[in-house]
Amino acid sequence: MELKGKRALVTGASKGLGAAVARRLAEAGADVAVHYRGDRAGAEETARAVVAAGRQALLIPADLARPKEAEELVARVADAWGGLDLLVNNAGVAPVRPWDQVTPAEWAEVLAANLSGPFYVMRAALPLLRAGREPAVVNVGSVVSFNGGAFGPAYAAAKAGLVGLTRSAAREWGPLGIRVNCVAPGPIESPLARALPAPVLEAMKAQTPLRRLGTFAEAAEVICWLLSPAAAFVTGQTVVVDGGRVMS
Repeated sequence: MELKGKRALVTGASKGLGAAVARRLAEAGADVAVHYRGDRAGAEETARAVVAAGRQALLIPADLARPKEAEELVARVADAWGGLDLLVNNAGVAPVRPWDQVTPAEWAEVLAANLSGPFYVMRAALPLLRAGREPAVVNVGSVVSFNGGAFGPAYAAAKAGLVGLTRSAAREWGPLGIRVNCVAPGPIESPLARALPAPVLEAMKAQTPLRRLGTFAEAAEVICWLLSPAAAFVTGQTVVVDGGRVMS
């Protein structure tokens, strides 16, 4: 994948999948704005990896559930680089809460972080993307959009909403030359997966044809491909990266 000279913003890039995507984009030649909310140390580590790959890194904190902070995030990228070409909406939260334990406040918090946040960032970024070079957006969803998952109703609802948001943007932004896709990872080897009860985790593996969890690097590779010119005729799609679990 060739992304030399592209300007990218990755939200939630202090750890996990966001950090893996930021590193992979830098390896492909993109400068990367590394967004984080609370984990500055993790974000700094990601930024160092971007610089080590020979690219520029911006380090920007923001609570994306707040529209004003989402706007300020995008404005800082514009001030530094004069524009934006690639956007990855990865930031979110995933508390493990069964139906009878979800409070209205938790419901609102999860939807704000996982659905409203990407909308606020996309809305703020649209003018920059319209002027960008082969602009593309990838929203990070989840297989819970299809199977309900084990993280509770708020997370499943938010990720399902993100699929609809992706399709809406792809339809309206396509004539502007902006591609918008979604990647829906299945269970990934991560602290989030390890927080699940052991029987649930083992059942996930058993229900996956490849009989294992995925990795951040595998999901990041698909995200970066969707952002690249190699996927120039792909938009409005949700690409599932789950080892075949959904079809089971």
